[in-house]
Amino acid sequence: MLRFTRRSAVAALSALALTACGQSATTDAETISTPTDTAEASSPDMVLGSADAPVTMVEYASWTCPACLQFDNDVMPMVKSDYIETGKVKLVFREFPTAPENIAVAGFALARCAGPDQYFDVLDELFDRQPGILALVRNGGQVKEALMQVGANHGIETEAAFDACLNDTEIRRSMAAAIATGRDEGVSATPTIFINGAKLEGFDWRTADGMRAVLDEKLSETSPADDAPEEDTPAEDAAAPADAAEGQ
Repeated sequence: MLRFTRRSAVAALSALALTACGQSATTDAETISTPTDTAEASSPDMVLGSADAPVTMVEYASWTCPACLQFDNDVMPMVKSDYIETGKVKLVFREFPTAPENIAVAGFALARCAGPDQYFDVLDELFDRQPGILALVRNGGQVKEALMQVGANHGIETEAAFDACLNDTEIRRSMAAAIATGRDEGVSATPTIFINGAKLEGFDWRTADGMRAVLDEKLSETSPADDAPEEDTPAEDAAAPADAAEGQ
């Protein structure tokens, strides 16, 4: 897991339009305000799946986090096909930027700018490109161009649109709200998963079989309560004729 420092992520939000594009840190960083008031921010949640799903899975993750990449590659395809697409699980994804935080924030901004319908498509591409983009970061490569290509693949086709996305105050507020929610829930590393409000401990859930066991157990807990009304109804209907006979 990668450890998270909220102060560094908030600083990355503040300097997003400058450092994510490889520009000089000596430019006018003070003109970009850090979103500290999250009360009026839009919802931090990006949701995949049915609103009526009996199990809710909340994932705090960063696309620049290698452990999150492993989870996305090894576990999430099974979760999506067997549980989300079948209406059993709803995924709530919350951004939790890890080093390099400014790059993580920039990628998340692009995902949000692409819109709710494409958010998870952009996220998948960012995960796919993680090794290459992090190599560019380490070697002083053209990170902006790599991120611009991701944006162009999802409708953010010009440099002006890219820069406007990174300067979008509402998007920075939404990410700050996600970070604040994670802080309030005690999240300090990525990936962190909550299932129906309970934080998963250990590491078994970071395998497909381990996560399947967790989700099946939660689903079995919800089934009896859902079936109870159907079992009671026939018994009540059967009693009615007997009562009527006694009255005669």
